[in-house]
Amino acid sequence: MPHVVIVGAGMAGLLSAYAAAQAGHQVTIFEAARTAGGAIAPATFALPEGRLTVDAGAEAFAARSTLMSQLIDQLDLADDVVTPQPAGSWLYLPDSGAVPAPTVGMWGIPGDPGAPEVVAALGAEAAARAAKELTLPMDTWARRRATGQPITVGELVADRFGPTVLERLVAPVVAGVHSADPNDVAVETIAPGLVEKAIEHGSVAKAIAAIRAAAPPGAAVKTLTGGMHRLINALVDHLTAQPGSDIRFNTRVTGLDMETKSVLTQHGEHIAADQVVLAINAPAAFDLLSPSTRLTDRPALGAGVALVMLVLDSPQLDGQPRGTGMLVSPAADHIRAKAVTHVTAKWDWAQQQATSLAAHRHVLRLSYGRVTDPIDGSAPGYQTADEELRQLAIADAAAMFGLSQHHVSQRLIATNVVRWREEMPLTTPDNRTRTAAIAQAADTTDWLHVTGAWFAGTGLAAIAQHSSAHQFYPLQ
Repeated sequence: MPHVVIVGAGMAGLLSAYAAAQAGHQVTIFEAARTAGGAIAPATFALPEGRLTVDAGAEAFAARSTLMSQLIDQLDLADDVVTPQPAGSWLYLPDSGAVPAPTVGMWGIPGDPGAPEVVAALGAEAAARAAKELTLPMDTWARRRATGQPITVGELVADRFGPTVLERLVAPVVAGVHSADPNDVAVETIAPGLVEKAIEHGSVAKAIAAIRAAAPPGAAVKTLTGGMHRLINALVDHLTAQPGSDIRFNTRVTGLDMETKSVLTQHGEHIAADQVVLAINAPAAFDLLSPSTRLTDRPALGAGVALVMLVLDSPQLDGQPRGTGMLVSPAADHIRAKAVTHVTAKWDWAQQQATSLAAHRHVLRLSYGRVTDPIDGSAPGYQTADEELRQLAIADAAAMFGLSQHHVSQRLIATNVVRWREEMPLTTPDNRTRTAAIAQAADTTDWLHVTGAWFAGTGLAAIAQHSSAHQFYPLQ
């Protein structure tokens, strides 16, 4: 059988391996870490009453993704797919504090600028400006789309709705979900087809309202009972059961021999491969490709993020006072977290697991580290010490949920800190250009492919789409 080597056992690597195995190829995966999954990982708390496990990374996938749904079905997990509780999310704004997020919207862009929650979040004057979007001509954006000019979320929203919508509604969502500045994110990346739909309807808001109205009933995201990390376990089990397939953990790939079409490992091995998929971050891919290509500009890693999970017993949280979680405006600088997920309010399975151990038990997950942070570690995030993050999380959780710090501290049962950096693509224009150059260098041969969040964009749906696009040639 043709031999396909996959470098990296994150979601992209496992999906590429799955596709290659389905095509009848022998597959070898090399993973530098001791476990698979990348940014999909569990966090387990060993509590006096028993074990409590939640997701420590990506926790859901876009419901619109047919590829993810097909994969889950093929792995016999379809009966375990669940949607979030319907409480909805909130925003934390610099002056008004916690407010419900728009119920009709997309990435914070309102589909109904006159909705009460939009007016409450923006104020009467900014809401009136946003409502003008419904009648503003789309001529400029139609010309830009026709000529193929890139359009960022930031410039589209600021022009159509005004800067307040960008600052108060959109920036918290894009920063919290994509770890990106909306001025650096192309509309097509997070909302494919939105500009075309807006041109058709003569308004971005009208387009969003139409998209939401046409969407099938149910939540926009889904997960698996017990957490998304179960998908990683299912993929690993499936791949290791395939004849000729192997996953080699604790094995770093150190080089690529283009002449002999071999992969070199840290153990001195030369592994012949008919094809190679680099399912790793762009800086690591650059290091492997640059010795044999004309690549000269290495992409940079971002500042990274840290997730702080708090397990606490609090009757005050039983009523889901902030819905399923909250995204924080970057302008609310007295809150250092960029987002919080009320895990046990968002997922029924998590609530059942937690309350089976103790009444009023809850899990909060706070995220620290924005793409705009300096990389010297001066902002709280990836490089911040555990205890400092723990104290910040206590203070931030108290402020966001309207509790006292004393209450949160006294009710705290356990904490956990998880850090991500290599898995988080830095989305600045320069970095995108450097990353695109790596993909172009790989595309010059039918031997190499690159995939993963750095090349596909963040989100399991985007990664699944990109990973499945590889053509694994059935060489004779």
